[in-house]
Amino acid sequence: MALRVVQAWKPQAPPIPDEEKRHLDDLIAGWRGKYPDLPISVELVTEHPAAALTTASAGAQLLVVGSRGRGALRGMLLGSVSQHLLRHSVCSIAVVHEVTA
Repeated sequence: MALRVVQAWKPQAPPIPDEEKRHLDDLIAGWRGKYPDLPISVELVTEHPAAALTTASAGAQLLVVGSRGRGALRGMLLGSVSQHLLRHSVCSIAVVHEVTA
């Protein structure tokens, strides 16, 4: 088993790849420490997130996506990427909402 971390963004507003890679590496550093035998790969993709994650679902057992939500009903609604993945993903999906204190 392996963990594949994919971050995608729309081509018209690309972040700086080196900074994004460092940010992702920082985010998963705790997981690398907690599970040192788990292979973890990190990919940066300049493609619409819905398309990139649909492609990533092809070889996955589970696709975990975040959902920030917008507005007052944010915890009750799925965003456009999550809705797209529910229709087009070829594996199971877990949508995780942001936890606020």
